[in-house]
Amino acid sequence: MMTRALLLVAKWIAQAHDRWRDSAARRRPLAAEVDALREKIEKLRAENDLLRARLRRLDPHRRPHFRPWERLQILAHRLRYSMSIKATAKSFVLARQSVVNWIRDAERGIVRVVHTREPINKLPDLVREVSVFLKREWPRWGTRRIAGILARLGIKASRTSVQRALRRPPPRRPAAGRLPRPGSLPRAKAPCHVYAVDFTRIGGLFRSLVVGAVVDVFSRKVLALRVSAGEPDAAFACALLGRAMRDHGKPCWILSDRGGQFVSRRFTCFVRRRGILRRFGSRGQPGLPVIDRWFRTVKDEFARSLFLYRPTRMIERDLARYVTWFNASRPHWSHRNRSPDEVFFGRPPRHAGRVERATLRVRFLGGDRRLPVFWLRPAA
Repeated sequence: MMTRALLLVAKWIAQAHDRWRDSAARRRPLAAEVDALREKIEKLRAENDLLRARLRRLDPHRRPHFRPWERLQILAHRLRYSMSIKATAKSFVLARQSVVNWIRDAERGIVRVVHTREPINKLPDLVREVSVFLKREWPRWGTRRIAGILARLGIKASRTSVQRALRRPPPRRPAAGRLPRPGSLPRAKAPCHVYAVDFTRIGGLFRSLVVGAVVDVFSRKVLALRVSAGEPDAAFACALLGRAMRDHGKPCWILSDRGGQFVSRRFTCFVRRRGILRRFGSRGQPGLPVIDRWFRTVKDEFARSLFLYRPTRMIERDLARYVTWFNASRPHWSHRNRSPDEVFFGRPPRHAGRVERATLRVRFLGGDRRLPVFWLRPAA
């Protein structure tokens, strides 16, 4: 409770400061702009300190590695601001020996560690890299002066070549190649193949509820939903998953995060006794973003207008009505505008035809205007 109160006080202070800055901007625009820039610098500094502290807690061998073009940018940043090896290593949470190795490889011309996105001997790319750098550092310089500097460097490029190089969009950075590794999350190949189960919290400062859901990863169909007034335990998670299996069948895989309900002994035994394989995942892996996306959808489209002072059963009934509408009537772009029920039960997509005369009909599921169901009635 004390933490919520402190966060609420911090929010009030921020709002009061923003109102004061808006009022001061009308009287002293330059001072208000300086104050806004200082506040932005402090915000970025606080974010960088938190991110660096998180990286320092990791073992050096388990930290994410910089890609080759990122290493080259770090060396260019060091030379641009005349930073020492110690300051560079501290700024980017690196070992000093790593910076020394990068510098030594760059001086020796070894491209194994530090190299550009494309071979440096290609004239158009070299012209663009140098031209963009000069234009970014000295924006008042024209293309004629940049072409003259390139000529003094021994690079033959006309003024029009520099103009084309500046207009050309930058090349795409190579995507990080990730090889499949043991324990990666399985991909859903059919309905009832992979289920994702998770919990989320809805509500505000005075009251919040926990919503648990089971989603079929292949069709995006919500198979089961339950609402809890407090933090759900393992028995609650088992009952939620049992309801989904009772109504729609047993899956081959279960995806979940490492929440206390899912790593408990009771939930583990519940899954093993039924011969279901399971995987733990994190955000950004195939499968779990499906249920995370559904939680965000239900919060944006429906849960924001729920009256949370009502009994839990009534709120669960309203959410179940939304699930019925979501599964049957809400189109999904990834399924070519088919609903989850149509994908789950294998119904063919509806072919769009040319309709010249018809009347649009609308009915609201359960009398709720947030849940419209549309259809066309042919005109007489």
